[in-house]
Amino acid sequence: MKLIHLTDLHLVPPAGALYGFNPADRLAAVIDTINREHADSALCVVTGDLADEGEPSAYGLLREILQSLRMPWQLLVGNHDHRENFSNAFPEMGRDRNGFIQSIQDCDAGRLIFLDTLVQGYGHGALDCGRIEWLSARLAETPSSGAFLFAHHPLQPIGMPHFEPAIVRQWPQVMKMIRNAGAVRHIFCGHVHLDINGNWSGVPFSACRGVAHHIIPDFVRKDAQFVENTPAFDVALIDAFGVTIHHLKSSQSPVIARTPEAHFEEEAA
Repeated sequence: MKLIHLTDLHLVPPAGALYGFNPADRLAAVIDTINREHADSALCVVTGDLADEGEPSAYGLLREILQSLRMPWQLLVGNHDHRENFSNAFPEMGRDRNGFIQSIQDCDAGRLIFLDTLVQGYGHGALDCGRIEWLSARLAETPSSGAFLFAHHPLQPIGMPHFEPAIVRQWPQVMKMIRNAGAVRHIFCGHVHLDINGNWSGVPFSACRGVAHHIIPDFVRKDAQFVENTPAFDVALIDAFGVTIHHLKSSQSPVIARTPEAHFEEEAA
């Protein structure tokens, strides 16, 4: 299975700007690259912060832009999103019995589990109010092929002071449950505006730096320094043996042509 991971779009209403740039233009550039180079992907998952302030018009703009994406897509909410405004714009996105935007999708690669970690009006995430119980039940039903979790907030610490208070508040309980379930093959998240890969007690996870502004990695400062780098996305290749994550950009450097003979000559030298 080839899967696209997008995150942190931070769209604003049409013709608006964020930090001096237009997030919609950055998203369009990413989608153009995906359509041109990865149209064979089975699914595109967008892990939250779809809109910067959760405005209805920003979600309307997102739906319009997504029409050009040449594959199915699944949307999650993040701390910048507004759950009801999002649901009004995307009523087809599944909700659990407690009203959270959570759902599953079973496919050849395994079970895809889409989580709602939004705490309306706050930067941190949570899996309270029945959400962790819902996740536990979905993992208990998971087929032998395993499960893949998607969330906006990291479900575990990432080693950076700025994000220590901004991950899922119940992370020790959540990660212990996930580890004990033994079904999770990978966790995908956003929120941190950085490319990160690691594992927690053997459970692999990755974060994508995303489409909008990015953060300069700093392991001392507690405030964030934002920069406007090239919009980015991840490509995940999943099979029965493993998961490979490629961190890619919306545009690439010019290709320098090389003949096979030149390549072999370099190797021989």
